[in-house]
Amino acid sequence: MKNIILSADGDQLVYSVPDVVADNLEKYCLEFCNKWIQTDPHAEKYRFHGLICYDERDFIDYLNQWRFPSEPSVYITNLGPIDSDIPIPEKYKDCPSFNF
Repeated sequence: MKNIILSADGDQLVYSVPDVVADNLEKYCLEFCNKWIQTDPHAEKYRFHGLICYDERDFIDYLNQWRFPSEPSVYITNLGPIDSDIPIPEKYKDCPSFNF
């Protein structure tokens, strides 16, 4: 398991995810929001009158329920807002990140 940083124009949240997800974070995030959310019947709850609404927690739920149920991703910590002047702590500085 490796750490990643996810956000949805708000706080930066650190999660521990399967290595393959961390190593290919953009691929999995884009698959989630451009394919799965748009077309999968299990993602119907994210679609409202032609609009789509989701955040990083929904991505983690997707990983845990549909992609890697035997390797659950878990929340680690909140690093604060994206636009904060507070630097990312050294131990998370090199983590892959994605903003939904």
